Amino acid sequence: MGICGSKKREEVVSFRETDGEIKLLIVALNYEYVQGAELTCHEDAHIIFRIADRAHCCDITLNTDRRGIGGLNFPTRSVVLKHVEMVASRCKPGDWFVWFWAGHGVSVPHRSGNGDFDQAFVTPDEKGRLTEKSVLLDDEFAEALETYVPEGVRILCICDCCHSGSICDVDSYKYTHEIYQFSASQDNEEAEDIGGGVLSIAMKRAVRQLSLKYPHREFSIQEAFDLSKKNAQKVTCEQELSFQWSGTDPRNVAWPLGYAWTEYAKDIPRRRVDIFDLEHTEDVLKGGDSDGD
Repeated sequence: MGICGSKKREEVVSFRETDGEIKLLIVALNYEYVQGAELTCHEDAHIIFRIADRAHCCDITLNTDRRGIGGLNFPTRSVVLKHVEMVASRCKPGDWFVWFWAGHGVSVPHRSGNGDFDQAFVTPDEKGRLTEKSVLLDDEFAEALETYVPEGVRILCICDCCHSGSICDVDSYKYTHEIYQFSASQDNEEAEDIGGGVLSIAMKRAVRQLSLKYPHREFSIQEAFDLSKKNAQKVTCEQELSFQWSGTDPRNVAWPLGYAWTEYAKDIPRRRVDIFDLEHTEDVLKGGDSDGD
């Protein structure tokens, strides 16, 4: 496991030259039904979609709260975990399972009552309430990844939220998968919404910059993080991006969502895509959800 940054360029093992595919799950919440909690995270969903589309990712699933309370697949904890299970079930060895979260993150007291804290993704209950009982805890999320993602599939988690430094428990959970986590903040920090998340915006710029710097070869996950962090520092000093990983050194692992600079020439038709068409049109739970009751 590592928590680091590096300036030295190492040999990057290609992902494009393999038969591996990317399975991307985007979860983005605006919380417009909770006064004072509103965010602009649907903008972040557009950002990661454009990055993934340029990288020729054909398997993209979206879960948002745009339909409001009572809407189809309103992103409660159970619905979000079901999406993890469904997307992971389509993975095969050699693939990447990519989790993208844009929403609130929070620190909550550990359920053991020992004085420690867990990090959590702020999922609402089915009535749209944001309560400690309704959140998706880091322990639960780590267990879901380990359970649902098949052996031989690598995991990339991009968490654009507050209190997210260890929100995937990379530093404590005994993953059997190789996992890499970008977070918008340290566990004790809040993350800013500037018309989109700082991490999402900084990462978009970093991927573009690196695709221009290396027009004919892939760049590493480490390079993607280092430049994202540098870009974020130009925007704010209120949060520090975090990177945790377990597995092959990220200096040697190709960023799976990379693309050639020529993909920018194809952006006009991409802008006609309604990303909300990527949401499921059937109830993923097939029986309702009782989170928070």
